[in-house]
Amino acid sequence: MNGVIKMPVRFLFFLAAVSFLASGCSPLQHHATIDQYNEFAIEAAELQLWNEAVFRWERVIEIDPQYARAHNNLGVAFEALGKTDEAIEAYKRATELDSSNKFYRFNYRKCRLNIQRNIKRQPDTEDDAVEEDEDTEEDSQGKS
Repeated sequence: MNGVIKMPVRFLFFLAAVSFLASGCSPLQHHATIDQYNEFAIEAAELQLWNEAVFRWERVIEIDPQYARAHNNLGVAFEALGKTDEAIEAYKRATELDSSNKFYRFNYRKCRLNIQRNIKRQPDTEDDAVEEDEDTEEDSQGKS
C-alpha cells in the first residue's frame, strides 16, 4: 500500500513543481517584454517619434497596469502630441500609483497649469475673436 500512496504523492509533487515553474517563468517573460517595450519607447521619444512611443507605453500598461513610470512617460508623449486631456489622465494615474514620486506630481501639476493658462489666453466669446481678427486686418491695411 505504501507504493500506491507514494505514486500519487510523487505525481502531485511533480504537478506542483511544474505549475510553480510555469508561473515563475511568466512574470520573468513579462518583465523582459516590459523592459524591451519601455526601452524602445524611450528611443522613439528621443527621436520625437511620439506616436510610436505612445504605442509602446500603451503595450507596457496592458501588461502591467500598475507601472507608474509607463503612465508618466505616456503623459509626456501625449503632451508632446498636443493631446493634453490624455496627458492629464496619464499623469493623474501615475501619481495615483506612486504619489511619493515628485516628478510624476510635477508633470501632472505642470500640464494642468498649462491648460489653465491656455484657457485664460483664449478669447471669452466668438465676438472677441472676430474683433481681434478685424483689428488685425485694419492694422495690416493701414500699413499698406
